Amino acid sequence: MSVEKRKASSLIMRLIVKKLKKRYSAVDFNNLDMEGLMRARRLLCGDGVIENKRKGVLTKKKQFGGVPVEVTSSLRGKTGDTILYLHGGAFVLGIFPHIRKYVQTLALRTGCTVVMPDYSLAPEHKFPKALDECETVYNYVKKLSPGGRIILAGDSAGGGLCLSLAMRLHSKGSEPPLCLILHSPFTDLSDSLDRTINEDVNNDFIVKMGLKGLVDEVYAGSADTTSYEISPYKGDYSVLPPVYIACEACESLYADSLDIDRRIEESGGIVKTAVLEGSFHTCGTLGDMTPETKRITNEISAFIVQSRAEQCDAGQEAF
Repeated sequence: MSVEKRKASSLIMRLIVKKLKKRYSAVDFNNLDMEGLMRARRLLCGDGVIENKRKGVLTKKKQFGGVPVEVTSSLRGKTGDTILYLHGGAFVLGIFPHIRKYVQTLALRTGCTVVMPDYSLAPEHKFPKALDECETVYNYVKKLSPGGRIILAGDSAGGGLCLSLAMRLHSKGSEPPLCLILHSPFTDLSDSLDRTINEDVNNDFIVKMGLKGLVDEVYAGSADTTSYEISPYKGDYSVLPPVYIACEACESLYADSLDIDRRIEESGGIVKTAVLEGSFHTCGTLGDMTPETKRITNEISAFIVQSRAEQCDAGQEAF
Protein backbone atom coordinates (compact mmCIF):
# COMPACT_ATOMS: atom_id res chain seq x y z
CA MET A 1 0.00 0.00 0.00
CA SER A 2 1.07 3.60 -0.57
CA VAL A 3 1.01 4.34 3.16
CA GLU A 4 3.77 6.30 4.89
CA LYS A 5 3.91 6.35 8.70
CA ARG A 6 5.59 9.23 10.49
CA LYS A 7 6.14 10.22 14.09
CA ALA A 8 4.38 13.33 15.40
CA SER A 9 6.67 14.30 18.25
CA SER A 10 7.14 18.08 18.05
CA LEU A 11 6.54 20.11 21.19
CA ILE A 12 3.70 22.10 19.60
CA MET A 13 1.93 18.88 18.57
CA ARG A 14 2.20 17.48 22.10
CA LEU A 15 0.80 20.70 23.55
CA ILE A 16 -2.11 20.73 21.11
CA VAL A 17 -2.96 17.10 21.87
CA LYS A 18 -2.96 17.87 25.60
CA LYS A 19 -5.25 20.87 25.08
CA LEU A 20 -7.67 18.92 22.89
CA LYS A 21 -7.89 16.04 25.34
CA LYS A 22 -9.03 18.48 28.01
CA ARG A 23 -11.60 20.09 25.71
CA TYR A 24 -13.13 16.82 24.50
CA SER A 25 -13.26 15.38 28.02
CA ALA A 26 -16.12 17.81 28.64
CA VAL A 27 -18.31 16.04 26.05
CA ASP A 28 -19.71 12.56 26.70
CA PHE A 29 -20.45 11.23 23.23
CA ASN A 30 -21.54 7.89 24.67
CA ASN A 31 -24.55 9.50 26.38
CA LEU A 32 -25.48 12.48 24.26
CA ASP A 33 -29.10 13.62 24.36
CA MET A 34 -30.41 16.65 22.46
CA GLU A 35 -29.56 19.05 25.27
CA GLY A 36 -26.06 17.61 25.46
CA LEU A 37 -25.69 17.90 21.69
CA MET A 38 -26.60 21.59 21.78
CA ARG A 39 -24.03 22.09 24.55
CA ALA A 40 -21.40 20.24 22.50
CA ARG A 41 -22.12 22.48 19.52
CA ARG A 42 -21.59 25.59 21.62
CA LEU A 43 -18.44 24.21 23.22
CA LEU A 44 -16.76 22.85 20.11
CA CYS A 45 -18.13 24.99 17.28
CA GLY A 46 -18.47 28.40 18.90
CA ASP A 47 -20.77 31.12 17.62
CA GLY A 48 -20.04 30.80 13.89
CA VAL A 49 -18.30 34.17 13.65
CA ILE A 50 -15.68 34.37 10.89
CA GLU A 51 -12.37 35.95 11.86
CA ASN A 52 -10.41 37.30 8.90
CA LYS A 53 -7.17 37.59 10.80
CA ARG A 54 -4.88 35.79 8.38
CA LYS A 55 -3.11 38.15 6.02
CA GLY A 56 -3.66 37.55 2.33
CA VAL A 57 -7.06 35.85 2.55
CA LEU A 58 -10.67 36.95 2.88
CA THR A 59 -13.69 34.89 3.96
CA LYS A 60 -17.31 35.86 3.35
CA LYS A 61 -20.65 34.18 4.01
CA LYS A 62 -22.83 33.65 0.93
CA GLN A 63 -25.62 31.49 -0.47
CA PHE A 64 -24.94 29.03 -3.31
CA GLY A 65 -28.12 27.53 -4.70
CA GLY A 66 -29.92 28.33 -1.46
CA VAL A 67 -27.26 26.61 0.68
CA PRO A 68 -25.26 28.79 3.11
CA VAL A 69 -21.55 28.69 2.34
CA GLU A 70 -18.34 30.33 3.50
CA VAL A 71 -16.14 31.43 0.61
CA THR A 72 -12.45 31.96 1.28
CA SER A 73 -10.23 33.56 -1.37
CA SER A 74 -6.53 34.31 -1.57
CA LEU A 75 -5.64 37.95 -2.20
CA ARG A 76 -2.23 36.94 -3.54
CA GLY A 77 -3.31 35.35 -6.80
CA LYS A 78 -5.83 32.70 -7.80
CA THR A 79 -5.66 29.61 -10.01
CA GLY A 80 -9.31 29.71 -11.06
CA ASP A 81 -9.91 26.35 -9.36
CA THR A 82 -12.10 25.71 -6.33
CA ILE A 83 -11.71 23.49 -3.28
CA LEU A 84 -15.14 22.37 -2.08
CA TYR A 85 -14.45 21.68 1.60
CA LEU A 86 -16.93 19.50 3.51
CA HIS A 87 -16.46 19.85 7.26
CA GLY A 88 -16.71 17.01 9.73
CA GLY A 89 -18.51 16.67 13.04
CA ALA A 90 -20.31 13.31 12.77
CA PHE A 91 -23.12 14.99 10.78
CA VAL A 92 -24.37 16.55 14.04
CA LEU A 93 -21.78 19.28 14.72
CA GLY A 94 -21.17 22.43 12.69
CA ILE A 95 -18.00 24.16 11.53
CA PHE A 96 -15.17 24.06 14.07
CA PRO A 97 -13.21 27.34 14.45
CA HIS A 98 -9.90 25.67 13.57
CA ILE A 99 -11.41 24.43 10.30
CA ARG A 100 -12.03 28.04 9.27
CA LYS A 101 -8.34 28.72 9.88
CA TYR A 102 -7.43 25.61 7.93
CA VAL A 103 -9.43 26.55 4.82
CA GLN A 104 -7.76 29.96 4.93
CA THR A 105 -4.42 28.16 4.88
CA LEU A 106 -5.58 26.04 1.94
CA ALA A 107 -6.66 29.11 -0.02
CA LEU A 108 -3.36 30.85 0.64
CA ARG A 109 -1.15 27.85 -0.11
CA THR A 110 -2.98 26.50 -3.18
CA GLY A 111 -4.35 29.66 -4.79
CA CYS A 112 -7.75 27.97 -4.97
CA THR A 113 -10.96 29.59 -3.77
CA VAL A 114 -12.30 27.44 -0.92
CA VAL A 115 -16.07 27.02 -0.66
CA MET A 116 -17.31 25.41 2.56
CA PRO A 117 -21.02 24.53 2.74
CA ASP A 118 -22.67 25.02 6.12
CA TYR A 119 -24.83 21.99 5.37
CA SER A 120 -27.88 20.97 7.39
CA LEU A 121 -27.15 18.92 10.50
CA ALA A 122 -28.78 15.91 12.11
CA PRO A 123 -30.96 15.21 13.99
CA GLU A 124 -32.87 18.24 12.71
CA HIS A 125 -32.20 17.05 9.14
CA LYS A 126 -31.55 13.42 8.25
CA PHE A 127 -29.95 11.78 5.22
CA PRO A 128 -29.87 12.68 2.34
CA LYS A 129 -30.23 16.40 3.16
CA ALA A 130 -26.53 17.10 3.78
CA LEU A 131 -25.36 15.16 0.70
CA ASP A 132 -28.01 16.80 -1.49
CA GLU A 133 -26.87 20.26 -0.35
CA CYS A 134 -23.22 19.46 -1.05
CA GLU A 135 -24.18 18.32 -4.56
CA THR A 136 -26.15 21.53 -5.05
CA VAL A 137 -23.11 23.61 -4.11
CA TYR A 138 -20.85 21.51 -6.37
CA ASN A 139 -23.13 22.12 -9.36
CA TYR A 140 -23.42 25.81 -8.47
CA VAL A 141 -19.65 26.18 -8.44
CA LYS A 142 -19.43 24.45 -11.84
CA LYS A 143 -21.88 26.98 -13.31
CA LEU A 144 -20.13 29.87 -11.58
CA SER A 145 -16.69 28.84 -12.89
CA PRO A 146 -17.28 26.62 -15.95
CA GLY A 147 -13.59 26.56 -16.87
CA GLY A 148 -12.33 25.84 -13.38
CA ARG A 149 -11.70 22.51 -11.72
CA ILE A 150 -13.11 21.40 -8.36
CA ILE A 151 -11.14 19.62 -5.68
CA LEU A 152 -13.25 17.80 -3.08
CA ALA A 153 -11.76 17.98 0.42
CA GLY A 154 -13.12 17.15 3.85
CA ASP A 155 -12.49 15.75 7.29
CA SER A 156 -14.12 12.87 9.18
CA ALA A 157 -17.83 12.75 8.24
CA GLY A 158 -17.02 15.40 5.64
CA GLY A 159 -14.43 13.05 4.16
CA GLY A 160 -17.13 10.40 3.85
CA LEU A 161 -19.39 12.95 2.17
CA CYS A 162 -16.61 13.68 -0.35
CA LEU A 163 -16.43 10.00 -1.29
CA SER A 164 -20.22 9.62 -1.50
CA LEU A 165 -20.53 12.79 -3.57
CA ALA A 166 -17.78 11.72 -6.00
CA MET A 167 -19.50 8.35 -6.46
CA ARG A 168 -22.91 10.00 -6.92
CA LEU A 169 -21.50 12.39 -9.53
CA HIS A 170 -20.04 9.45 -11.43
CA SER A 171 -23.36 7.59 -11.35
CA LYS A 172 -25.04 10.64 -12.92
CA GLY A 173 -22.37 11.14 -15.56
CA SER A 174 -21.45 14.53 -14.10
CA GLU A 175 -18.01 16.06 -14.47
CA PRO A 176 -15.81 14.53 -11.76
CA PRO A 177 -13.67 16.44 -9.27
CA LEU A 178 -9.98 16.90 -10.04
CA CYS A 179 -8.94 15.00 -6.92
CA LEU A 180 -9.98 14.23 -3.34
CA ILE A 181 -8.25 15.36 -0.13
CA LEU A 182 -9.44 13.35 2.87
CA HIS A 183 -8.60 13.82 6.55
CA SER A 184 -9.52 10.77 8.66
CA PRO A 185 -12.59 9.96 6.52
CA PHE A 186 -15.59 8.19 8.09
CA THR A 187 -16.61 5.62 5.46
CA ASP A 188 -18.86 3.00 7.05
CA LEU A 189 -22.07 3.25 9.06
CA SER A 190 -23.18 -0.29 8.20
CA ASP A 191 -20.92 -2.17 10.65
CA SER A 192 -19.28 -3.96 7.72
CA LEU A 193 -15.73 -2.61 8.06
CA ASP A 194 -13.47 -4.43 10.50
CA ARG A 195 -11.91 -1.70 12.63
CA THR A 196 -10.17 -4.11 15.02
CA ILE A 197 -6.95 -3.50 13.06
CA ASN A 198 -6.41 -0.68 15.54
CA GLU A 199 -5.70 -2.30 18.90
CA ASP A 200 -5.38 1.11 20.57
CA VAL A 201 -8.77 2.38 19.38
CA ASN A 202 -10.03 3.19 22.88
CA ASN A 203 -7.37 5.90 23.21
CA ASP A 204 -9.08 7.99 20.54
CA PHE A 205 -10.26 10.92 22.65
CA ILE A 206 -12.26 12.51 19.81
CA VAL A 207 -14.19 9.71 18.08
CA LYS A 208 -15.79 7.69 20.87
CA MET A 209 -17.42 4.33 20.24
CA GLY A 210 -20.82 5.68 21.28
CA LEU A 211 -20.63 8.33 18.59
CA LYS A 212 -21.20 5.85 15.77
CA GLY A 213 -24.47 4.69 17.33
CA LEU A 214 -25.58 8.30 17.58
CA VAL A 215 -24.77 8.88 13.91
CA ASP A 216 -26.65 5.74 12.84
CA GLU A 217 -29.74 6.80 14.74
CA VAL A 218 -29.94 10.52 14.07
CA TYR A 219 -28.33 10.84 10.62
CA ALA A 220 -29.17 7.63 8.74
CA GLY A 221 -32.50 7.10 10.46
CA SER A 222 -34.48 4.44 8.59
CA ALA A 223 -32.36 4.71 5.43
CA ASP A 224 -30.29 1.77 4.19
CA THR A 225 -26.84 2.18 5.72
CA THR A 226 -25.36 -0.17 3.11
CA SER A 227 -25.97 2.46 0.42
CA TYR A 228 -22.72 4.06 -0.78
CA GLU A 229 -24.36 7.43 -0.24
CA ILE A 230 -24.34 6.75 3.51
CA SER A 231 -21.44 4.29 3.70
CA PRO A 232 -19.04 4.97 0.81
CA TYR A 233 -17.19 1.87 2.03
CA LYS A 234 -19.83 0.03 -0.02
CA GLY A 235 -19.08 2.01 -3.19
CA ASP A 236 -16.90 1.50 -6.25
CA TYR A 237 -13.45 2.95 -5.58
CA SER A 238 -12.33 2.45 -9.17
CA VAL A 239 -14.37 5.50 -10.25
CA LEU A 240 -12.48 7.90 -7.99
CA PRO A 241 -9.98 10.52 -9.17
CA PRO A 242 -6.57 10.75 -7.39
CA VAL A 243 -6.95 10.67 -3.59
CA TYR A 244 -4.71 12.03 -0.82
CA ILE A 245 -5.42 10.79 2.72
CA ALA A 246 -4.08 11.94 6.09
CA CYS A 247 -4.95 10.20 9.35
CA GLU A 248 -3.65 9.15 12.77
CA ALA A 249 -2.30 5.70 13.60
CA CYS A 250 -4.39 5.06 16.72
CA GLU A 251 -7.67 6.75 15.87
CA SER A 252 -10.96 4.91 15.65
CA LEU A 253 -11.23 5.45 11.89
CA TYR A 254 -7.70 4.32 11.02
CA ALA A 255 -9.08 1.23 9.29
CA ASP A 256 -11.25 3.42 7.04
CA SER A 257 -8.19 5.17 5.60
CA LEU A 258 -6.23 1.95 5.10
CA ASP A 259 -9.21 0.37 3.34
CA ILE A 260 -9.52 3.29 0.92
CA ASP A 261 -5.80 3.16 0.15
CA ARG A 262 -5.82 -0.60 -0.46
CA ARG A 263 -8.91 -0.61 -2.68
CA ILE A 264 -7.79 2.32 -4.83
CA GLU A 265 -4.40 0.71 -5.38
CA GLU A 266 -6.05 -2.60 -6.28
CA SER A 267 -8.24 -0.81 -8.82
CA GLY A 268 -5.20 0.85 -10.42
CA GLY A 269 -6.03 4.33 -9.15
CA ILE A 270 -3.78 7.01 -7.65
CA VAL A 271 -3.62 7.30 -3.86
CA LYS A 272 -1.20 8.59 -1.24
CA THR A 273 -1.71 8.14 2.50
CA ALA A 274 0.18 9.89 5.32
CA VAL A 275 -0.22 8.46 8.83
CA LEU A 276 0.93 10.43 11.89
CA GLU A 277 1.69 8.51 15.07
CA GLY A 278 1.15 10.52 18.24
CA SER A 279 -1.39 13.03 16.96
CA PHE A 280 -5.21 12.76 16.79
CA HIS A 281 -8.25 12.32 14.54
CA THR A 282 -8.19 14.81 11.60
CA CYS A 283 -4.74 16.01 12.69
CA GLY A 284 -3.94 17.24 9.19
CA THR A 285 -6.42 20.10 9.55
CA LEU A 286 -3.91 21.88 11.79
CA GLY A 287 -2.35 23.07 8.55
CA ASP A 288 0.83 25.05 9.18
CA MET A 289 0.51 24.96 12.97
CA THR A 290 2.95 22.06 13.49
CA PRO A 291 5.97 20.83 11.51
CA GLU A 292 4.27 17.48 10.92
CA THR A 293 1.04 18.92 9.54
CA LYS A 294 2.84 21.65 7.59
CA ARG A 295 4.51 18.83 5.66
CA ILE A 296 1.06 17.37 4.96
CA THR A 297 -0.16 20.78 3.75
CA ASN A 298 2.85 21.00 1.43
CA GLU A 299 2.07 17.54 0.08
CA ILE A 300 -1.59 18.43 -0.49
CA SER A 301 -0.62 21.52 -2.46
CA ALA A 302 1.82 19.46 -4.56
CA PHE A 303 -0.80 16.71 -5.00
CA ILE A 304 -3.28 19.22 -6.45
CA VAL A 305 -0.63 20.61 -8.82
CA GLN A 306 0.31 17.09 -9.93
CA SER A 307 -3.36 16.16 -10.46
CA ARG A 308 -3.79 19.24 -12.68
CA ALA A 309 -0.74 18.26 -14.73
CA GLU A 310 -1.88 14.65 -15.15
CA GLN A 311 -5.36 15.78 -16.18
CA CYS A 312 -3.87 18.12 -18.78
CA ASP A 313 -1.61 15.36 -20.10
CA ALA A 314 -4.56 12.97 -20.32
CA GLY A 315 -6.57 15.61 -22.18
CA GLN A 316 -3.77 16.19 -24.67
CA GLU A 317 -3.42 12.46 -25.29
CA ALA A 318 -7.17 12.14 -25.84
CA PHE A 319 -7.06 15.06 -28.31
